[in-house]
Amino acid sequence: MNEASSEQNELEIQATLAGAQNPSPPQEEVEAEESPDDLGGWKPDPEKLLMSLLFATNDYLSGRELRELMGEEWDMARLRQLIKGIRKKMDDDEMPFEIVEVDGTFRFRTRPQYYPWVRKLFKTSSNPRRLSQASLETLAIIAYKQPITKAEIEAIRGVNVDGCMKSLLDKKLVDIKGRAESAGGSFTYATTRDFMRYFGISKVPEDLPRLSDFEEIVNSQALIPQIGQDGNPREMEQPEENY
Repeated sequence: MNEASSEQNELEIQATLAGAQNPSPPQEEVEAEESPDDLGGWKPDPEKLLMSLLFATNDYLSGRELRELMGEEWDMARLRQLIKGIRKKMDDDEMPFEIVEVDGTFRFRTRPQYYPWVRKLFKTSSNPRRLSQASLETLAIIAYKQPITKAEIEAIRGVNVDGCMKSLLDKKLVDIKGRAESAGGSFTYATTRDFMRYFGISKVPEDLPRLSDFEEIVNSQALIPQIGQDGNPREMEQPEENY
């Protein structure tokens, strides 16, 4: 064996040993994302597609998110028209579900009359957001007068509302909106998206419940009213707060 061949063999042995000591990391397997093109041209019915998305989500879906999922042609106007048709069919079939819109976001939910039974699935759920009558009265004032300062709320109620405001802020039903333009620039308060979702409100103040409806909720002493078997609200137990 000549000197060149001997040197080449030595280099090959060194390379083999180096590879054994420092093996190359295996290439990660990349999971291919299935696209609609992989379905052989099949396209789902838009109503069923929308229902499947709203069923699968754990949160509300915005119009922008639905457009990204369904296609650019599904702007908010077309989505609302599609949802209108779905709602009619669900009403005609007396389905136990409904599609709600809150501040431009959408989600499925069970109808209120099924609440006493559905609630049993969540016995361990913490913070059911029960409120005292005083807190609900304060919430009603904020909802109809927002943005409003704490001093203005106290002037309407005639009592100190520190405890009520703390409860509503902790439960994320109201939040600081800004400062009043009047002298002193006190903080003003307004309802939140969580408030809108719990009441099934799409726009404020257009979709706020009537004052008589709000009074029924106040009398029931709960933000989420209990519904009896006859479909009417029933009073709850003593609330957790006394202020």
